[in-house]
Amino acid sequence: MLLRALASVRAQTWPDVEIIVIDGGSTDGTLEELSKYPDVTCRSGRDQGVYDAFNKGVAQANGDVIGLLNSDDIYEPGTFHAVAEAFSAQPDADAVCGTAVLEEELEQETRIIDVFDREIDKVLSPRTALIGSCVPNARFFRRSAMARVGTFDLSYRYVADRDWLARWLEAGLRTVAIPQNVYRYKQHAGSLTFDPERRRETGIRTELLALGRRWRTDKTVSANLRWVATGLEGRCRARLAGGAALQGRMTEATKWLLFDKGGISLMPLVTIMCGGIDWVIQTVGFNGSRRRGAVAEDRP
Repeated sequence: MLLRALASVRAQTWPDVEIIVIDGGSTDGTLEELSKYPDVTCRSGRDQGVYDAFNKGVAQANGDVIGLLNSDDIYEPGTFHAVAEAFSAQPDADAVCGTAVLEEELEQETRIIDVFDREIDKVLSPRTALIGSCVPNARFFRRSAMARVGTFDLSYRYVADRDWLARWLEAGLRTVAIPQNVYRYKQHAGSLTFDPERRRETGIRTELLALGRRWRTDKTVSANLRWVATGLEGRCRARLAGGAALQGRMTEATKWLLFDKGGISLMPLVTIMCGGIDWVIQTVGFNGSRRRGAVAEDRP
């Protein structure tokens, strides 16, 4: 998969590209294969997951614009030209975001599962960052702007990109939307978040709850971000409690409903109520057209 991802970079025919591969200490011949490509800078060693790899890659990068490519995904042809044109047309932009496609490769065909093309999601909002289709890999960032936001928080295994994008918003940075398809996500069992069997669902939902609580309790951030975070926390609490109750784990279900910061509290029920209200408002606002992948808690 990695070689296919690298091939999609070379296919851009862009004259000045710095390719950095962060390898987590693989023993499957990846390093030997990469040694055949003099234009690839490879750093190998144990890491703490994909966000640690992103941090290391960004720290090593020298280019003015940075993209984050997963080893199992690809860039669409013409992506770099479209991004460069957008930055040239709007030099005050801090980032550019295009359309992303989620697809699954079957034995005899490739099936498109979802297309993330809403402009409101591309330009980024608190809702997109915490709940919606944030597609971080379809975004290209000025390196100077990334430095203002800082590194990905490694206390999150699954949702550090959402926390980082929330910090991006709070820093007042601006994203420009472009219509071109720029990125293809591949759904498969080994994917961190696009696992068709949803085997990491509880872990992801638990982290989303923690992310919601983190931003809900930060009184220095915008009211809009805090409201979205409150709804996210509540919806995750409701789903986790419901899942535990269905499996007869009533003590665990009670914990999600009534415990906060180690003690009994009414705040979990308040967040659940806010989450329900927010869900109704958004469902009505979308006129029933919500798609798979449009809400973080509903994503694999």
